[in-house]
Amino acid sequence: MMELLHNPNYIYAFAFVVFWMLIYVFARKPILQWLDGEIAKITAELNIAHELRAEAEAVLADCKAKQAKAEREAQVIVNMAKQQAEAMRKEADAELEATLIRQQQLTTERIQIAQEKAINVVRDAAVTMGMELAHRALTENLSQDDAAKLVEQAINEIPTLNVKKY
Repeated sequence: MMELLHNPNYIYAFAFVVFWMLIYVFARKPILQWLDGEIAKITAELNIAHELRAEAEAVLADCKAKQAKAEREAQVIVNMAKQQAEAMRKEADAELEATLIRQQQLTTERIQIAQEKAINVVRDAAVTMGMELAHRALTENLSQDDAAKLVEQAINEIPTLNVKKY
């Protein structure tokens, strides 16, 4: 045994084993407690991460629901706008048609009035021209006595004339 004590390899091996036994006996609890504390921290962080993920998923689902609702509302608004635009177009078409009919009636009335005025102007011109021609013919071809007789006869016939008004 003495030989074992003089051999440094055996001493180193014995010291090595004693060292690890002392560490095992005295440092095992603090190291295990430290490891358990680290595990507890990591577990708490994982739990918080799971909670945050669940909360984020809930917020995401809420946002998706709000987006879907907003899209539905936007579609309703677009459909209403299309319906209103169609109604406004139909109303504008009806108003335009009514305006065109009124304008056509007014134009027709104006044309009729213009025709009547033109007929009256032509008639007046024809009467005036006829009177001038009759006056010339009578003054050139009739004598004074014959003219006086014709004037008297015309004056006497005035009450019996049936004059048409146009």
